[in-house]
Amino acid sequence: MANITGRIRRLAGATVLMATAFAVAGCGGQTGSAAQSPAPASSAAATASPSPSSTVSGRASASASAANATVSAIAPGFPSQTLPLMPGATALATSFDASASPAVASLVAGSSTSSASEMLDYYTKTLTGEGFTAVPAASASSSTSASMAAAGTLVRDFVRSNGSETATVTVVTANKQAVATVGVSVAPSSLK
Repeated sequence: MANITGRIRRLAGATVLMATAFAVAGCGGQTGSAAQSPAPASSAAATASPSPSSTVSGRASASASAANATVSAIAPGFPSQTLPLMPGATALATSFDASASPAVASLVAGSSTSSASEMLDYYTKTLTGEGFTAVPAASASSSTSASMAAAGTLVRDFVRSNGSETATVTVVTANKQAVATVGVSVAPSSLK
């Protein structure tokens, strides 16, 4: 159980960091190089595209269909059945790597018409519909969860396949917009 909790916390930490970065950068509508350029990764190769979004390959030698990320759009080949964009929301970033084991995918979506709790509810229903089960908050972290909720951050962790597959939903409110970051770590065959 400690291993599962550790994996969930790492995924949650990464999703909070990603959501915060996009909220601070103002990806919800600002233009300019800071809002459209993802932070460079030491092993990532950037490729310019004709659209305002940028695509980054997860590994210099990986094919675009195996691992990629896109800012301000849905990445080509993104598993939209596994992680659909909430109706009325805007894609701020997506990334996935179907070649890894476990495969990983994340979606950052913003909405100025839905509240943070509505976004959390939508993705909770989506993930439970995919067979995930919400993990009850551990008593040791309940004070942290309460502090995060008071600060306007909602977090919910999920597991399936006896804990070998995990998901995390983190929703923050920034610039009068709810921003949800949803990440999954699943068997490669589960990304659809």
